Amino acid sequence: MPYRKAWLFIVALIAATIFAFWRSYFGRLSSSSAGFHIHGMTAGLWMLLLLAQSWTPHRGGIAVHRGLGKTTFVAMPLFAAGSMGVIHSMATGTAGGHPFYAIWGARLAFIDILAFGAVLYAVGMAFRHRRNVRLHAGYMLSTALPLVSPVLGRVFNQTVPGIIIRGPQDFHLFGWGVQLANLVAGIVALWLWRRDTRNGKPWAVALGVVVVQAVGFETVAVGETWRKLFTVIGTSPLAALMAFGLVAGLVAVILGWTAAAGRKTGRTVFV
Repeated sequence: MPYRKAWLFIVALIAATIFAFWRSYFGRLSSSSAGFHIHGMTAGLWMLLLLAQSWTPHRGGIAVHRGLGKTTFVAMPLFAAGSMGVIHSMATGTAGGHPFYAIWGARLAFIDILAFGAVLYAVGMAFRHRRNVRLHAGYMLSTALPLVSPVLGRVFNQTVPGIIIRGPQDFHLFGWGVQLANLVAGIVALWLWRRDTRNGKPWAVALGVVVVQAVGFETVAVGETWRKLFTVIGTSPLAALMAFGLVAGLVAVILGWTAAAGRKTGRTVFV
């Protein structure tokens, strides 16, 4: 089975997430919006599922792996709904003049919306190629890569001298953390692609997404047109946006499941 040590990456990502979002979320749960709570719970559920699915097949737990895999039909729609929830919260903060989101909200949304589409695509492709162990595992693990930028960016902004954010006066430094995180994510995707180009398409796609995110963050996302389009999201009902995410996530997994392709290599796996 490929990616035997992938569970270590997921554990590290979970730990980094808690550290990165402690000041802005975990340490102030009572004052966070519903959109952030929903996103936090659904994203946490998805990371735990990835952890379990990267651990079980290497330790004789294929039956457990298969059983948990079927929960993707629920976990992915919930994750997609939660993603739309946090995008809505950022849009309302941007339109409302929140000191952080007024500067970075629209630009972060560009990254998050691309990540939303990339994750749905990867899950659909993982289901489609569930009979090809390497492609299946690659696509599923690549869903964690879009989480690297928002997590590592905040880690860098709390630890790297010169770009540490101690208060609103330092918000202008946030972009450096984002792009350093994009650089790390891009290097990881490139390395994983180059080490197995025959089965490396999941990482080639992920690399392409990271490049578009990094470039768009500095170009398209700084334009007034994009900002106006993004703030419109904040005027939409939260329930409607989350319903859209729920349906989009469900469609992605159903389309992937019904479009199964590729010859069987080893045992069939389910996520």
